[in-house]
Amino acid sequence: MKYETLTIEHKNKIAYITLNRPKRLNSFDIKLGNELYDALKNSNKNDNIRTVVIKGTGKGFCGGGDVKEMYDAENKTEFLKKLTKAIHKCVIEIRTIEKPIIAAVNGAAFGAGLSIALACDMIIASKDAKFGTAFIGIGLAPGCGTQFFTRLVGYQRACEYILTSKIFTAQKALELGIVNMVVEPEKLDEAVEEFASKFRTLPPIAIGKAKMLINKSLENSMIDHLELESITASKSAGSLDFNEGVTAFVEKRKPVFKGK
Repeated sequence: MKYETLTIEHKNKIAYITLNRPKRLNSFDIKLGNELYDALKNSNKNDNIRTVVIKGTGKGFCGGGDVKEMYDAENKTEFLKKLTKAIHKCVIEIRTIEKPIIAAVNGAAFGAGLSIALACDMIIASKDAKFGTAFIGIGLAPGCGTQFFTRLVGYQRACEYILTSKIFTAQKALELGIVNMVVEPEKLDEAVEEFASKFRTLPPIAIGKAKMLINKSLENSMIDHLELESITASKSAGSLDFNEGVTAFVEKRKPVFKGK
Protein backbone atom coordinates (compact mmCIF):
# COMPACT_ATOMS: atom_id res chain seq x y z
CA MET A 1 0.00 0.00 0.00
CA LYS A 2 1.25 3.48 -0.88
CA TYR A 3 0.89 5.93 2.00
CA GLU A 4 0.39 9.70 1.78
CA THR A 5 1.29 10.70 5.35
CA LEU A 6 4.12 8.31 6.20
CA THR A 7 6.77 6.11 4.66
CA ILE A 8 7.75 2.58 5.60
CA GLU A 9 11.00 0.78 4.90
CA HIS A 10 11.92 -2.79 5.75
CA LYS A 11 15.62 -3.27 6.38
CA ASN A 12 17.11 -6.50 7.68
CA LYS A 13 14.17 -7.52 9.91
CA ILE A 14 13.39 -3.97 11.09
CA ALA A 15 10.41 -1.92 9.91
CA TYR A 16 11.09 1.84 9.90
CA ILE A 17 7.85 3.83 9.94
CA THR A 18 8.46 7.55 9.36
CA LEU A 19 5.67 10.08 9.95
CA ASN A 20 5.87 12.35 6.93
CA ARG A 21 3.91 15.58 7.28
CA PRO A 22 6.90 17.86 7.96
CA LYS A 23 5.08 21.09 7.08
CA ARG A 24 2.60 20.28 9.87
CA LEU A 25 5.30 18.98 12.27
CA ASN A 26 4.01 15.46 11.47
CA SER A 27 0.83 16.28 13.37
CA PHE A 28 -2.06 13.83 13.40
CA ASP A 29 -4.96 14.15 11.06
CA ILE A 30 -7.39 11.27 10.62
CA LYS A 31 -5.55 10.04 7.51
CA LEU A 32 -2.25 9.79 9.39
CA GLY A 33 -4.02 7.92 12.18
CA ASN A 34 -5.51 5.44 9.73
CA GLU A 35 -2.28 5.00 7.78
CA LEU A 36 -0.13 4.51 10.87
CA TYR A 37 -2.59 1.90 12.11
CA ASP A 38 -2.42 0.10 8.77
CA ALA A 39 1.39 0.19 8.73
CA LEU A 40 1.54 -1.21 12.25
CA LYS A 41 -0.94 -3.98 11.42
CA ASN A 42 1.04 -4.97 8.33
CA SER A 43 4.31 -4.98 10.29
CA ASN A 44 2.70 -7.22 12.90
CA LYS A 45 1.57 -9.72 10.25
CA ASN A 46 4.99 -9.84 8.59
CA ASP A 47 6.96 -12.70 10.17
CA ASN A 48 10.20 -11.32 8.71
CA ILE A 49 9.90 -8.18 10.86
CA ARG A 50 11.39 -8.53 14.34
CA THR A 51 10.98 -4.95 15.57
CA VAL A 52 9.44 -1.62 14.51
CA VAL A 53 10.92 1.88 14.73
CA ILE A 54 8.64 4.94 14.61
CA LYS A 55 10.26 8.29 13.80
CA GLY A 56 9.43 11.64 12.22
CA THR A 57 10.57 13.59 9.18
CA GLY A 58 12.09 17.06 9.57
CA LYS A 59 12.26 18.97 12.84
CA GLY A 60 9.73 17.02 14.85
CA PHE A 61 8.65 13.57 15.90
CA CYS A 62 4.96 14.49 16.07
CA GLY A 63 3.43 17.81 17.08
CA GLY A 64 0.17 16.23 18.29
CA GLY A 65 -3.23 16.65 16.71
CA ASP A 66 -3.44 18.97 13.73
CA VAL A 67 -4.73 22.19 15.31
CA LYS A 68 -5.48 23.80 11.94
CA GLU A 69 -7.85 20.95 11.12
CA MET A 70 -9.46 21.34 14.55
CA TYR A 71 -9.96 25.02 13.79
CA ASP A 72 -11.41 24.33 10.33
CA ALA A 73 -13.80 21.59 11.51
CA GLU A 74 -17.43 22.71 11.42
CA ASN A 75 -18.42 20.22 14.11
CA LYS A 76 -15.44 20.30 16.46
CA THR A 77 -16.94 17.81 18.91
CA GLU A 78 -17.47 15.19 16.23
CA PHE A 79 -14.07 15.87 14.66
CA LEU A 80 -12.22 15.41 17.97
CA LYS A 81 -14.11 12.19 18.62
CA LYS A 82 -13.01 10.78 15.25
CA LEU A 83 -9.45 12.05 15.62
CA THR A 84 -8.94 10.63 19.11
CA LYS A 85 -10.38 7.27 18.02
CA ALA A 86 -7.93 7.17 15.10
CA ILE A 87 -5.03 7.87 17.49
CA HIS A 88 -6.30 5.38 20.07
CA LYS A 89 -6.28 2.59 17.47
CA CYS A 90 -2.57 3.23 16.95
CA VAL A 91 -1.84 3.31 20.69
CA ILE A 92 -3.65 0.01 21.24
CA GLU A 93 -1.91 -1.60 18.27
CA ILE A 94 1.52 -0.48 19.51
CA ARG A 95 0.90 -1.94 22.95
CA THR A 96 -0.66 -5.22 21.79
CA ILE A 97 1.75 -6.08 18.95
CA GLU A 98 4.01 -8.82 20.29
CA LYS A 99 7.08 -7.17 18.79
CA PRO A 100 9.25 -4.43 20.30
CA ILE A 101 8.34 -0.90 19.15
CA ILE A 102 10.98 1.82 19.46
CA ALA A 103 10.25 5.55 19.24
CA ALA A 104 13.10 7.63 17.78
CA VAL A 105 12.24 11.15 18.96
CA ASN A 106 14.21 13.68 16.93
CA GLY A 107 12.35 16.86 17.93
CA ALA A 108 8.96 17.96 19.24
CA ALA A 109 6.73 15.26 20.76
CA PHE A 110 3.62 17.08 21.94
CA GLY A 111 0.08 15.98 22.79
CA ALA A 112 -0.82 12.92 20.76
CA GLY A 113 2.82 12.77 19.61
CA LEU A 114 3.93 12.32 23.21
CA SER A 115 1.18 9.73 23.66
CA ILE A 116 2.40 7.71 20.68
CA ALA A 117 5.97 7.84 22.01
CA LEU A 118 4.81 6.77 25.48
CA ALA A 119 2.90 3.85 23.98
CA CYS A 120 6.14 2.54 22.47
CA ASP A 121 8.18 0.00 24.41
CA MET A 122 11.38 2.04 24.35
CA ILE A 123 12.17 5.67 23.56
CA ILE A 124 15.49 7.00 22.28
CA ALA A 125 15.58 10.79 22.09
CA SER A 126 17.78 13.41 20.52
CA LYS A 127 19.28 15.86 22.99
CA ASP A 128 17.29 18.56 21.15
CA ALA A 129 13.92 16.82 21.61
CA LYS A 130 11.15 18.59 23.48
CA PHE A 131 8.15 16.99 25.17
CA GLY A 132 4.81 18.24 26.41
CA THR A 133 1.20 17.15 26.86
CA ALA A 134 -0.01 20.36 25.14
CA PHE A 135 -3.78 19.80 25.35
CA ILE A 136 -4.53 22.33 28.11
CA GLY A 137 -2.66 25.04 26.20
CA ILE A 138 -5.36 25.08 23.52
CA GLY A 139 -8.28 24.66 25.94
CA LEU A 140 -8.70 20.95 25.25
CA ALA A 141 -9.05 18.12 27.75
CA PRO A 142 -6.41 15.46 27.05
CA GLY A 143 -7.55 13.03 24.37
CA CYS A 144 -4.90 10.43 25.16
CA GLY A 145 -1.75 9.75 27.16
CA THR A 146 -2.81 10.61 30.72
CA GLN A 147 -2.71 7.00 31.93
CA PHE A 148 0.75 6.24 30.52
CA PHE A 149 2.17 9.55 31.76
CA THR A 150 0.74 9.20 35.28
CA ARG A 151 1.98 5.63 35.66
CA LEU A 152 5.47 6.68 34.64
CA VAL A 153 5.95 9.86 36.67
CA GLY A 154 3.44 9.59 39.55
CA TYR A 155 0.31 11.57 40.43
CA GLN A 156 1.76 14.90 41.58
CA ARG A 157 4.23 15.20 38.72
CA ALA A 158 1.53 14.21 36.25
CA CYS A 159 -0.65 17.02 37.55
CA GLU A 160 2.26 19.46 37.31
CA TYR A 161 3.05 18.61 33.69
CA ILE A 162 -0.43 17.85 32.33
CA LEU A 163 -2.46 20.59 34.05
CA THR A 164 0.01 23.33 33.10
CA SER A 165 1.07 22.03 29.65
CA LYS A 166 4.65 22.21 30.89
CA ILE A 167 7.24 21.62 28.16
CA PHE A 168 10.31 19.63 29.19
CA THR A 169 13.62 18.62 27.68
CA ALA A 170 14.97 15.23 26.68
CA GLN A 171 17.26 15.30 29.73
CA LYS A 172 14.27 15.93 32.03
CA ALA A 173 12.41 13.10 30.27
CA LEU A 174 15.35 10.83 31.07
CA GLU A 175 15.28 11.93 34.74
CA LEU A 176 11.52 11.29 34.88
CA GLY A 177 12.00 7.77 33.52
CA ILE A 178 10.14 8.50 30.30
CA VAL A 179 12.97 7.87 27.82
CA ASN A 180 15.60 5.13 27.79
CA MET A 181 18.45 7.09 26.24
CA VAL A 182 19.38 10.62 25.15
CA VAL A 183 21.96 11.08 22.39
CA GLU A 184 23.43 13.89 20.32
CA PRO A 185 21.17 14.76 17.33
CA GLU A 186 23.64 13.47 14.76
CA LYS A 187 23.92 10.15 16.64
CA LEU A 188 20.17 9.40 16.86
CA ASP A 189 19.87 7.13 13.82
CA GLU A 190 23.01 5.25 14.79
CA ALA A 191 21.80 4.74 18.37
CA VAL A 192 18.37 3.55 17.23
CA GLU A 193 19.91 1.12 14.74
CA GLU A 194 22.23 -0.28 17.39
CA PHE A 195 19.36 -0.70 19.85
CA ALA A 196 16.95 -2.22 17.31
CA SER A 197 19.59 -4.59 15.93
CA LYS A 198 19.57 -6.53 19.21
CA PHE A 199 16.18 -7.93 18.26
CA ARG A 200 17.41 -9.34 14.96
CA THR A 201 18.97 -12.30 16.77
CA LEU A 202 16.88 -12.58 19.96
CA PRO A 203 13.98 -15.12 20.05
CA PRO A 204 10.88 -13.30 18.71
CA ILE A 205 8.29 -15.58 20.31
CA ALA A 206 9.79 -15.20 23.78
CA ILE A 207 10.23 -11.44 23.24
CA GLY A 208 6.60 -11.06 22.19
CA LYS A 209 5.27 -13.01 25.16
CA ALA A 210 7.54 -11.08 27.53
CA LYS A 211 6.10 -7.80 26.19
CA MET A 212 2.58 -9.16 26.71
CA LEU A 213 3.42 -10.13 30.29
CA ILE A 214 4.88 -6.70 31.06
CA ASN A 215 1.66 -5.06 29.87
CA LYS A 216 -0.58 -7.51 31.73
CA SER A 217 1.43 -6.95 34.93
CA LEU A 218 0.02 -3.41 35.04
CA GLU A 219 -3.52 -4.73 35.53
CA ASN A 220 -3.27 -8.23 37.05
CA SER A 221 -3.19 -9.21 40.69
CA MET A 222 0.03 -10.91 41.84
CA ILE A 223 -1.57 -14.37 41.99
CA ASP A 224 -3.26 -14.02 38.59
CA HIS A 225 -0.05 -12.76 37.04
CA LEU A 226 2.06 -15.60 38.45
CA GLU A 227 -0.40 -18.06 36.93
CA LEU A 228 -0.24 -16.26 33.57
CA GLU A 229 3.56 -16.38 33.70
CA SER A 230 3.47 -20.11 34.38
CA ILE A 231 1.08 -20.77 31.49
CA THR A 232 3.02 -18.54 29.08
CA ALA A 233 6.42 -20.00 29.97
CA SER A 234 5.19 -23.57 29.63
CA LYS A 235 3.62 -22.85 26.23
CA SER A 236 6.77 -21.17 24.95
CA ALA A 237 8.75 -24.23 26.06
CA GLY A 238 7.06 -26.06 23.18
CA SER A 239 8.70 -23.80 20.60
CA LEU A 240 11.62 -24.77 18.39
CA ASP A 241 13.36 -21.61 19.61
CA PHE A 242 13.33 -22.89 23.19
CA ASN A 243 14.73 -26.22 22.08
CA GLU A 244 17.45 -24.36 20.16
CA GLY A 245 18.15 -22.12 23.15
CA VAL A 246 18.70 -24.90 25.68
CA THR A 247 20.61 -27.01 23.15
CA ALA A 248 22.93 -24.11 22.35
CA PHE A 249 23.44 -23.51 26.08
CA VAL A 250 24.45 -27.14 26.68
CA GLU A 251 26.66 -27.16 23.57
CA LYS A 252 28.28 -23.84 24.60
CA ARG A 253 27.47 -22.01 21.36
CA LYS A 254 25.34 -19.05 20.30
CA PRO A 255 21.73 -19.97 19.53
CA VAL A 256 20.16 -19.29 16.13
CA PHE A 257 16.51 -18.40 16.69
CA LYS A 258 14.01 -18.69 13.83
CA GLY A 259 10.78 -17.55 15.43
CA LYS A 260 9.21 -21.01 15.42
